[in-house]
Amino acid sequence: MVHDWRALGREFSVRMRRTAQGYCWLCGYANAVICGCCTTCFADLPRLAPANLRPAGASDHCLYWLAAASYQPPVDRWLQQFKFQQQPALAKHFAALIAAQALAFHKQQRMRLPQCLTSVPMPNQRWRQRGYNQAALLGREVSRMLGIPYQDCVSIQGHKGEHFTAQHRLSASARAQAMQQRFIVREADTFAHLASLEHVAVIDDVITTGNTISAVALALLEAGVGMVSGWALAYTPAEQVKG
Repeated sequence: MVHDWRALGREFSVRMRRTAQGYCWLCGYANAVICGCCTTCFADLPRLAPANLRPAGASDHCLYWLAAASYQPPVDRWLQQFKFQQQPALAKHFAALIAAQALAFHKQQRMRLPQCLTSVPMPNQRWRQRGYNQAALLGREVSRMLGIPYQDCVSIQGHKGEHFTAQHRLSASARAQAMQQRFIVREADTFAHLASLEHVAVIDDVITTGNTISAVALALLEAGVGMVSGWALAYTPAEQVKG
């Protein structure tokens, strides 16, 4: 199949202008009425029930995993717009989905919401390329919506993060190896604060194998947090994860 790349580029530019004017982020045509989507596109989202997605018997350090949607069309390309096509404004729409899912889950489980939110950090080199950390944008927006304090307290240990391959390009086993000893709580005065917290939620855009969220959770637990959960917009079903 031969693509007319100029025509595709023009179509993309038109669609981005239309979304900026209040049209649906996914189809680019109908009026956006729910989380940046038209009613048709919103109904097509592969929404997940507010349930614990952490596999039974998992050896990670999270109490539970929570995500609003399955990582499949059209959510996958929606996230690609957010991460790779310079669309940070999508954070507020994604955060609304995450916040709604968190409220539903905690009400269903009769659990208190976490006392603090944080997010998965990004290597400096990738931040300079992109200009923002999408997980941090989500964390701050969810914090604003739920009224839970957000603290940017975790960093990538040493300089290893500068040379890490992007996680979405790695196999499940390679992810697990890459995450070992990767994160650290960076400020000494933060330790005393975190040690007083019973529950902190770590926010990322996608949970795939859970290795990234788990590694951040380990750093927080070692800093004294009582328990840690993982929140994301999307979850990759186990059958889609490459071994």
